Amino acid sequence: MAPDDVSVSVVLARYIEDLRADMAAPERQAYAVKQLVLFWSGKSCGQVSEKTCQAYVRTRQTASTARRELSVLRAALNKAHRDRLLVGAPAVWLPPTGKPRTEWLTRDEFARLLWALWRNKRSRHAARLALCQFYTGSRPRTVAKSTWERRTDGPWVDLARGIWWRAGEDEAQTVKARRPHAIPGRLLAHLERWKRLHDGRFIVEHPRHPGKPVLDIGKALEGAAKRAGVKRITPHTLKHTAITLAIQSGMSAEDAADYFSTSIETIQSNYWHHSPEHQKRAVTRMLSLGKKVG
Repeated sequence: MAPDDVSVSVVLARYIEDLRADMAAPERQAYAVKQLVLFWSGKSCGQVSEKTCQAYVRTRQTASTARRELSVLRAALNKAHRDRLLVGAPAVWLPPTGKPRTEWLTRDEFARLLWALWRNKRSRHAARLALCQFYTGSRPRTVAKSTWERRTDGPWVDLARGIWWRAGEDEAQTVKARRPHAIPGRLLAHLERWKRLHDGRFIVEHPRHPGKPVLDIGKALEGAAKRAGVKRITPHTLKHTAITLAIQSGMSAEDAADYFSTSIETIQSNYWHHSPEHQKRAVTRMLSLGKKVG
């Protein structure tokens, strides 16, 4: 069918229905589709153009968010074309990739934040989650969905061997790798104590919702940051904090890429300038400008 004869809503609905079973991040995809439908409802695929895509960007809070969501629209249109629902897939205009933000906390700031979380009984579960992120540098949901028992469909911790498995064997792979890492001794001691004291499936569960993971500590972090006199942060800031402080402490780019399951290119472009080794040899050479090397 021609793009003018097929609505964007139908294309998005089919995309979710067909891929929900095996997509790597169904919640994120579903949220993106929900936001896209609010704008594109009543519009045909033939109306997808640079102008309408730019209009969509103006309805979202940030260009980066709009870019992620429009990427889902592009994937849906391309799939509709492959499935012969559409004759040709309209081009989806995307805003430019923004410069990555790597806000982070100093060790002292994190300590104050953690204490502010722990002092409030209603946010102690958030303190445990934040501490795990600090020592692992994992993404918030990876930590939140981790269980005590071994499983193949999600992350889990092996206390006996001291290994945190960021992903289950049967989980679909994405561009964001989730490789296992060794658990530092201090964190391992905390985990062993929590396992003894808190009977549950997930390593962190909300007291009022036993048996379910704590997926969002954003509000708890916001309140604690205010009480601790720390700048406002998001859960993802804790990942940046872990990597930044590790690099500042002298961790090599290769070890950081392995431990944090992050590409070495990302480490070098976003974090390496924090290293005491950053441009060390270059600076030494700059002290000898014009001199012959013996």
